[in-house]
Amino acid sequence: MMGFCVSTAHAGNLILHMDTVIEILNDVEFHLNGTPDLTIGLDGEEKMRSNFRRKIFAALLSKEKLQEQVENALRFLWKMNETSSLFEGITDKELTFLAKQAVDEFMTMYVECPAIIPRCIWGARPYKGTPTQLKLPLGFVYIHHTSTPSKPCQTFSSCAADMRNMQRFHQDDRGWDDIGYSFVFGSDGYLYQGRGWHWVGAHTRGYNSKGYGISFIGDYMKVLPDSYELELMKNNFIQCSVKGARLQANYTIHGHRQMVPTLCPGDRLFQEIETWKGFKTRCVIDKYGNKLCI
Repeated sequence: MMGFCVSTAHAGNLILHMDTVIEILNDVEFHLNGTPDLTIGLDGEEKMRSNFRRKIFAALLSKEKLQEQVENALRFLWKMNETSSLFEGITDKELTFLAKQAVDEFMTMYVECPAIIPRCIWGARPYKGTPTQLKLPLGFVYIHHTSTPSKPCQTFSSCAADMRNMQRFHQDDRGWDDIGYSFVFGSDGYLYQGRGWHWVGAHTRGYNSKGYGISFIGDYMKVLPDSYELELMKNNFIQCSVKGARLQANYTIHGHRQMVPTLCPGDRLFQEIETWKGFKTRCVIDKYGNKLCI
């Protein structure tokens, strides 16, 4: 698993591979994140899906309580292994810090941030050519709808198929290197990785290197995505992006139609994002010299 780096005032940089700490959290992580069963995919009972389990976990156990439990477990382990090199030179204060750091990382990754389905799980093709790296943190988020497919996907299998179809269309018909979006929301309660956090996408012509392109599967001219998708976007994805230093704290949200001539992300979804924190009106001068603000 992962390691944790700890700095101490009296001994420079002390590096501890805290496998033991993560093992304590392993069972919790499994139940929060889950391991896809290829027989049934992720199409289980709605409340047992990963993002719902995370929400329930957060309501049941506070961060402070989890830190207390992890710290107690570490102290017990320390007492049982006083001669082990794992705890050599570790002070009581440092042990508390290790527990806090482990819980902070765990809560951010497995509770506060949405569960993201990686490319290998939804069956992505390889990227064509060499991707261009983004310069983080970015300042913008561009909201899209897919329009085609126009029907929201309700299960992992249908959302994964939509992702593969979109990637095939973007690569084969449009000649792009990969699926254009950075991330895509499905109505199955999951967020799907497109080009991800670090690579320039092909979602908002002229602005691909300035922000993340986030799309909702479906046509949202007249209706909204499920309320859970919107909540996941506003309350989890954005905050996680800022906390992870991938998005600037003073980020700006725009709809695709504000950047290029298009109906995307649909009239109804655009009305919704106009109410979101970070949304800003954008004014341009058209070819006739008129100032247009949207």
